[in-house]
Amino acid sequence: MSTLQPARKLSTWTKAIYGLGDWGASSATTARSLFWLFFIVSVVGVDVGLAGIAFIIGRIWDGINDPLVGTLSDRFRSRWGRRRPFMLLGAVPFGVGFFLMFNRPPFESDWAIALYYGVVFIFYDTAYTIVNAPYAALTAELTEDYDERSSLAGWRMANSIFAALLTAGLFKLLAENVFAGWFSGADAIRDGYAVAGALWGLVITVTPMLVVAFVREPKRILAAETERINFVQITRDVFANRPFRIGAIIYLLAFTAVDIITAVFVWFLVYYMQLHPPLDSLVLAIVLGVAFLSMPLTVWLMKLYGKGRAYVGMMLFWSAVMIGISLLPPGNVPLVMAAAALAGLGYGAASAVPWAIVSDVIEDDEWRTGKRREGVYAGYLMALRKLATAFAVGIVVPQVLAAASFQAGAAITQPESAILALRVFMGIVPTFLLLLSMVAAMRYPITRESHTVLRQKLEDRRLRMAEAGK
Repeated sequence: MSTLQPARKLSTWTKAIYGLGDWGASSATTARSLFWLFFIVSVVGVDVGLAGIAFIIGRIWDGINDPLVGTLSDRFRSRWGRRRPFMLLGAVPFGVGFFLMFNRPPFESDWAIALYYGVVFIFYDTAYTIVNAPYAALTAELTEDYDERSSLAGWRMANSIFAALLTAGLFKLLAENVFAGWFSGADAIRDGYAVAGALWGLVITVTPMLVVAFVREPKRILAAETERINFVQITRDVFANRPFRIGAIIYLLAFTAVDIITAVFVWFLVYYMQLHPPLDSLVLAIVLGVAFLSMPLTVWLMKLYGKGRAYVGMMLFWSAVMIGISLLPPGNVPLVMAAAALAGLGYGAASAVPWAIVSDVIEDDEWRTGKRREGVYAGYLMALRKLATAFAVGIVVPQVLAAASFQAGAAITQPESAILALRVFMGIVPTFLLLLSMVAAMRYPITRESHTVLRQKLEDRRLRMAEAGK
């Protein structure tokens, strides 16, 4: 039996640049989650039900493109590695697609506008996938160390949350209160959002290029896969991986809860809490600011208690906070800010811990199949998340709000039925999803100890194969 060699340790510089690579994806996702539905419904004036259809059109394509890009990146061989060429290819279209998301098309029909946004969403999300499926695969590829992956996920999510913080605090504020002032007439607000879309699109283009330029993928001796891509067999392999099945459930439930909260948060603050600009943006900034500052705490808890136990404890706390927020009395600004700070602790953990958990399934797959398929697993995770979000945010949230008589356009108030729906989506619904995810986390089989044993077995097998090949 060989002695297990230490897994690759990453420099602080590598972790920082890798984390910065998620800046564009986080900015885009935050703006899309918090403000895109708001922009289409309350600024452009599209019916909330039709806006949900535009969201669904784009998400249907997601079920195909994420696993496809992930699989192609696993098979790709170049002097620059397997992942970074894809990121370079998708960077510019990613930024352009985001810019188009926040432009009003020259159509009058709500159906035509909804179709436009559906097509733009497909373009945007394809570029998003080309950049971010390979990027997500790097979490597991850069190191095999259990705790080092926790640290890497922490760096990634710290940058992600800081980008989300700036986007949540500034995107809507700049679009409506600064950039709109550069224009005149009834379309000034819409034009303000277009300028914000262009500015954010530029940043979204640049940040993945930094990873391409400065992060080096580890050199692995990998046999080229020459057989045709068989998605049926790949899917069977992926879902035969029990740790992945459980980890995917944790990941999906946690991020669906996050996506539902972010989809309705602005409306909740404006229509129920009765907070008006810039207070609504300030509350969002508090949530994300605390999430950013608490990331070292989240990483420390994962190292101290293990990823599963840390997740359960933090999600119990966050669930209680979100129920409390949904029950707050309207108009109490100090109270909602204090609650927002507490919510930030849970939000940060919900963003970081699931990624750290699922990154450890790669070694289980290698033991069973003999292949390193970080891209496949990242692609399937992204596809599953997007499909879950499509159902939750693209169908459930808009249709429930429409049934609750939610008013589109620049409505000053909403009926009590719509207010109640917003409160349910802020408290009861995410709490239910998080409780289910905690049940899954308690059943997750990979611990620090079991992962070390698995790495030892893999290293022994690699050595035997290397000696046999001499």
